[in-house]
Amino acid sequence: MQLLDSLETQLSEVPEPLQTSLQDIIHKVEIQSHYRIQHPDYKPMELPESAIPGFQQLPLDLQNKFLSLQLRSFLYGIYYNGSLKSALAPDADTTNLALNQNLENNTLLGVDVAFYERLHESNRGEGYLSNDWLVIKEESNDVLMVYKNALKLHIQRNIHLQPAERNVTVGNSVAIRMPKNLVQNGFYMAIGNAASHQNKNIVRVYFNLTAEGAVAVMDALTTQLNSIDVPFSFKALYNPSDYGRCDSAVLYFDKNKYEAVHPVLERVYLEHQSYFQEEVPLFTKLIAPGLAIAEEPDDKFSDHESFGTHRCQIIANGLLESWLQGNDTPAKRITAVLQHFSLHKVELQHPYLNANSEDIYISLNL
Repeated sequence: MQLLDSLETQLSEVPEPLQTSLQDIIHKVEIQSHYRIQHPDYKPMELPESAIPGFQQLPLDLQNKFLSLQLRSFLYGIYYNGSLKSALAPDADTTNLALNQNLENNTLLGVDVAFYERLHESNRGEGYLSNDWLVIKEESNDVLMVYKNALKLHIQRNIHLQPAERNVTVGNSVAIRMPKNLVQNGFYMAIGNAASHQNKNIVRVYFNLTAEGAVAVMDALTTQLNSIDVPFSFKALYNPSDYGRCDSAVLYFDKNKYEAVHPVLERVYLEHQSYFQEEVPLFTKLIAPGLAIAEEPDDKFSDHESFGTHRCQIIANGLLESWLQGNDTPAKRITAVLQHFSLHKVELQHPYLNANSEDIYISLNL
C-alpha cells in the first residue's frame, strides 16, 4: 500500500494531460511478444507473419532493441503527436499504406510538389551567409570549388559571394550564401537570414496547424523573424494529407532569443488563430490552444533524436524493463517509467524542460 500511495502522490503532481496519458499507457499498451504490441483501441503494431521465423533467429539483444524502438514509435505516433492514430484505427486500411500515399500525380517521392512550392513561395527568407569556406580551386572564371568541414561545394561568384569578395582566388577564405531552405524527413524547412540556431539550448515551438495555416504562418513568421535578425529555422509538413498530427510545424531558435521571439509568436498567433487546432504534443507546455513549447533534450539517446522521441524512449525503456522482468502489472510499469524519467533528470511536473533549466516560457496574452 505504501508503494501505491507514493505513486499516487507523484502522479498527482503531474500535469493532467500527461497524467491521463501515462495511466492509459500503463493499462492499455500491451507487449505480447518481441514483435507484437497491442492496444484495445488500435490495430496491433506487429511484424508480418512471414518475417517472424527469421526475426526469432536474431540474438536476443537485437530483438530487445527492435521492441524498444517499436514501443517508442507506437507511443510517439499514438500518444505524443497522433500521427499514427488514423493508420492504426480499427477500421483503417493499412495495406500498402506508404505505397498508396505516393501514387497521386502531384507527388514526387512523397512530396506534394504544388504544396511544397506554396510553402517555398511563402518563405520570405533570402538565404544566409556561411563563413570560413576555403577556396581550393578555380574551375572557370565564374565557378569556384570551396571546402569546409570535409565538404566540397561548387559555387558561382556572382550568386554565392558578396560583392566585396567576388574577386577572390585560391587560398582565400570566403562567406558563401546558402539556400533559404532545406528538406527534412517529410518537412519543408525555412532557414533564417541570420542562419539557423546554434545547436545549444535550443527551444522548439510546436504549431498544430491546418495545411492552409502552414502556408500563412510560413509567410508571417519568416517575414517577422528575419526583420529582427533572429537565427531560426521553421519547418512545416510538405504533404497536406499529413496534417492530422499536432506537431505539423515546428519553430527552432536559441533560448537566449526567447524574449525577442515571444511577441512575434503573439502577433502571428492572433493574426492566424483560426488556422490552429487545439491539441498539442504530449510533454510540451501549452502557451495557447494549438501552440506549445519544449526544450531540445541535452541528454539524448542518439545524436539525431527529437524531443518527442526522447521522451517516448524513456517510457518505452520503463515498459520494456518491467516486461523483461516478468512483472508487467500497472504498478510495476508506472514505477519503472517514473524511475527512468528520474534517471534522465526529467521532472514530470514540467517535462518540457531540461534538468536545472529555468522556465521562462509564458502563455500568450490573447
